[in-house]
Amino acid sequence: MTHDFEARAAELLGPGAHGYFAGGAGDEVTLRDNVAAWDRFALLPRVLVGVEHRDTSVTLLGRERPHPFLVAPMAYQLEAHPDGETGTARAAAATGSIMVLSSQTTTDPRQVAAAAGPADRWFQLYVYRDRGLSHDLVAAAREGGYEALVITVDFPFGGRRERTERSGFTLSHPPFVDGLAGPRSLAERHAMHDPSLSWDDVAAFGEASGLPVVLKGVLNPADAVRAVDAGVAGIVVSNHGGRQLDTVLSGADALGPVVEAVDGRLDVLVDGGVRRGWDAAKALALGADAVMVGRPVLWGLACEGEAGARQVLEQLVDELDGTLGLLGCPRAHDLDASHVARRPT
Repeated sequence: MTHDFEARAAELLGPGAHGYFAGGAGDEVTLRDNVAAWDRFALLPRVLVGVEHRDTSVTLLGRERPHPFLVAPMAYQLEAHPDGETGTARAAAATGSIMVLSSQTTTDPRQVAAAAGPADRWFQLYVYRDRGLSHDLVAAAREGGYEALVITVDFPFGGRRERTERSGFTLSHPPFVDGLAGPRSLAERHAMHDPSLSWDDVAAFGEASGLPVVLKGVLNPADAVRAVDAGVAGIVVSNHGGRQLDTVLSGADALGPVVEAVDGRLDVLVDGGVRRGWDAAKALALGADAVMVGRPVLWGLACEGEAGARQVLEQLVDELDGTLGLLGCPRAHDLDASHVARRPT
């Protein structure tokens, strides 16, 4: 189903919007490798375990969650479908998934929160040259009852996205924050990001929000250790969906060394290329606490709005449940390195 949605979305979206959502940086080496990397790991099933009852739950930020799937922050969702961010929020709520709302939302974060109801939700923050804009977003997140602040740290400025440059894509739906609504070209918008962002800023935004902080965009184990020292609640092993610096490590390949470096001292999430429930099982076996899923949900939204996004999330959870049974590990909490191996080359 997820692959079917991807193919249909390519037909339904205009070339500009599709190229923006689907494309990556440079020659898109990392974009492709994000998906391929999960296939370089093979699952190692155990038998005669007893798997009649299975449990997909995980613990994240100190709370038990029904499964490890979060909806990754994705900008400009009204460009994909009129349901936009509120449709994604309802789909996430219906499936027990945490939605991470992008700073570059085309819908007021408080409206998205209302659509999500009592469901868990996090807020992703870009830090702009005009720090007032970022603080306005933090205030909206706080007012909307968001549970955590996810600061993206791998975007001092935009990567070279040649597919989008060729299409000349411009926005038809401006972002929510007034100060972000003017520029319609992505180049102008990317120039608004603050390249001076440093470790010294992390605590300040955490204090301003009053929320646990998660850093998104960590690939290097040294930065993971620095995040522990900074006192953040978690990190996301991520290369920004292959959209920033081409030829960097995939999330799957970067995950293990980062997990080893932090040694359980903070939560570790991973994104990039997760397309099936068994990809998530591999991520948990490699030490991740949870996974973020982006484009598959976006393709479902583009095709069928809220219902399509919900179908994708339901399929992922169902696939994970089936994987646990066939893998002979009925509890997601118990997945570890004994359940996965590098595929022989």
